[in-house]
Amino acid sequence: MTFPQIRVSAPRLRAVIVSASLALAALAAASVIPEFVGHLHQRVHKPHILVSGDLVNQDCRTGICKHNENTDLIRWGPSIFLVHRTANSQILGPNSSLRVSRSDDLGQHFALQAIIQAPPDRDIRDPAFYIVGDRLYIKALTRVPSVRFRDEETQTIAVETHSTDGVTWSPLQAIGPETWSFWRVKARDGMCYSAAYEDGDLRVDLFSSPDGEHWTHGAEIYGVSEDTPLETELVFMPSGRLLGLVRMDGTDFELLGNRGRLRTKVCWAEPPYDAFECPQELNGVRLDGPVAFFSEGRLFVIARKHIIGPEVRKRTALYEITGQLEGGPIEAVEWGELPSAGDTSYAGVAPIGHDRFLATWYSSPLAGDPGWIEGFLGQTDLWWATIRLARLPSQPR
Repeated sequence: MTFPQIRVSAPRLRAVIVSASLALAALAAASVIPEFVGHLHQRVHKPHILVSGDLVNQDCRTGICKHNENTDLIRWGPSIFLVHRTANSQILGPNSSLRVSRSDDLGQHFALQAIIQAPPDRDIRDPAFYIVGDRLYIKALTRVPSVRFRDEETQTIAVETHSTDGVTWSPLQAIGPETWSFWRVKARDGMCYSAAYEDGDLRVDLFSSPDGEHWTHGAEIYGVSEDTPLETELVFMPSGRLLGLVRMDGTDFELLGNRGRLRTKVCWAEPPYDAFECPQELNGVRLDGPVAFFSEGRLFVIARKHIIGPEVRKRTALYEITGQLEGGPIEAVEWGELPSAGDTSYAGVAPIGHDRFLATWYSSPLAGDPGWIEGFLGQTDLWWATIRLARLPSQPR
């Protein structure tokens, strides 16, 4: 399936609109959250807003709008590329686009390279970069407008677009069967891999490709639909063993993440990745929109953090995966929160030398510490910071 030509210039969250949830948003306290919580003070360099939500512009296909989210970063050659979604809210719709920017000074300044518009009848979101040969690719998800829970009836089609210069991008092209949402694409031994979850958040399967464009449906990673499995971050260990960190939203009672269980399923596979075992859960942590990366042999994840309580509050937090990284058991250790509130997370990470990483994420305005329900309908900004991970001790003190 080929989508219309994109115009070029120089969750993922569900749309949950229910009156009960909006009532929860009214409970937001009029306080200002601290810049950092946990061990990140003096380890994060000058976090600031990189892209501010525009409260006036309504044409999200050509310009910045109110709600900016779903970031990703990649080093490609000497440059760092950034992509993010802009729209008027989290609600699915064709008045949305992806904006591709480039930095040649390790993220100090970014210049817009291209705008990838949504198809005329679909939303576009959840972009993620990957590289095959001399081409830079973006994976994204297109969905029909819907306000259903659990990505139901969205008719998801995962798509790719690619470029040889970061400015001119190919037409959007389907890479997976309808109803399957690819997460991040990871490479190993000349092959591309992505975990994908089925509309309705019913199960997560593995897909693979030799060229980033033609994909084969592979093994089931995790298929207990009652757990509501979706965004699954894949991590290749040095031995070739594959770890899958499966977000699980659970029951209707647990869905918003402010009550009940918080869990992430831990799944493992050995080459050729034709079968997975899931012997463990990380209890007390649900890794929404995770991005995982290694630093000097240590495995870190930036993801959305859920705060138990009546006000449906979220943060963007840095975690470390500790324990036995070659098959488990493992644990998730929280190192602290980045400046964030309301609708937040879906980070991008790019190395910029030694133990330093550039990170991007999105957040509602911090003042007033708004709840998540208020946030996904309101203004969100893109944030930027550099993180020095070698300054973290071996364990939290």
